[in-house]
Amino acid sequence: MKKVRFGIIGLGVVGRRHVEAFRQGGGREFCLAAAAEVHRPTAARARRTLDVPVFDGVDELFASGLCDAVLVAVPHCWHAALTIRAARAGLHVLSEKPLAVTVGPARQMIAECRKHKVALGAMLQSRTAAIWRKAKQMIDAGRLGRVHRISMVATHWYRTQAYYDSGAWRGTWDGEGGGILINQACHSLDIFQWLGGMPDRVMCSLTTRIHKIEVENTAEAIFHYADGRMGHCYFSTAHEPGLDRTEIFGDKGTLLAEGETLRFAKLSAPLSRHIATCPIAEADLAAIDATWRDVKLPSRPGGQHVDVIRDFARHILRGSPMVAPGEEAINELELSNAMYVSGYRNKPVSLPVDAREIERLLSKLERERSTGKGKAQRRKAAAALRKLTAK
Repeated sequence: MKKVRFGIIGLGVVGRRHVEAFRQGGGREFCLAAAAEVHRPTAARARRTLDVPVFDGVDELFASGLCDAVLVAVPHCWHAALTIRAARAGLHVLSEKPLAVTVGPARQMIAECRKHKVALGAMLQSRTAAIWRKAKQMIDAGRLGRVHRISMVATHWYRTQAYYDSGAWRGTWDGEGGGILINQACHSLDIFQWLGGMPDRVMCSLTTRIHKIEVENTAEAIFHYADGRMGHCYFSTAHEPGLDRTEIFGDKGTLLAEGETLRFAKLSAPLSRHIATCPIAEADLAAIDATWRDVKLPSRPGGQHVDVIRDFARHILRGSPMVAPGEEAINELELSNAMYVSGYRNKPVSLPVDAREIERLLSKLERERSTGKGKAQRRKAAAALRKLTAK
């Protein structure tokens, strides 16, 4: 294979963005070769603007022989069924985030792609942003020492009511399957666990304010780790001006990421040693000297869809690491599912998540709170998945 030929499944808002990514970044290593769109008017418009075949369904795309991989850009609840069908057709799969609405289907996606020996990746492009690449590099190199706490506030996800009204599936239990945790904060939760590791227990509070939607738009959680670390996050789409601030506290220093700026406070002595050996008893006199400095970031900004597509293609061509393989991409979904169970059941939740419990919870929320706006897409997708996996 000289270049990876991609097919896009879904040409809605997100799918069109991916088309632009292929136009900007496609070349010797990858290209857009075909697309599939079930909404006939959308498909007709695409045929007038794209210079690749646009099929009315995925069966035709899979059978065309035009693609080596597919990029799945449809509503979350359909990711699992389409991924499994693509894997059985021998196609590599790059899925939009999240992998699925719940961990059960996501685990099936991973298993099926492994079984058919095709790659599975997720569109978690925040990992490629310069600020997070550098933070990850410093943590892995031991610059912070043992990490004691990670705290993240991400309220830059502000959305208007018009946003939620723009699509029948948005902001619904029966269509989208959740709110900020299942849509916008996927990226934040992925960075949270990528930098700070996976906790073993979660306690969460969820609410909906100002927006007229069925689902949550604000979430706050405390994370407990087996080794004594602590974590905290706060996310909202109803907060303006928005903030993007992450603090990572370690034994040797602290990283502070705010907006596009990364700062590092290096302690003059490790915290663990100073606590044990400092002879000063007076509280105000025993502080450790810390030197703050701005961290120079890599010149390549990253953080774009094309960065994920390019690395996914290189993985297929040469076996190099992809940005977010399925086995890692499921981590943020484990966190969001645990936060849903904790927030709506009002209890601490241990990880990994019980797949049956989150399914029961979403079915209950759908029965009690759904207005029908989502047109039962989640149930239809679940039925399609059951039929597919029963074979």
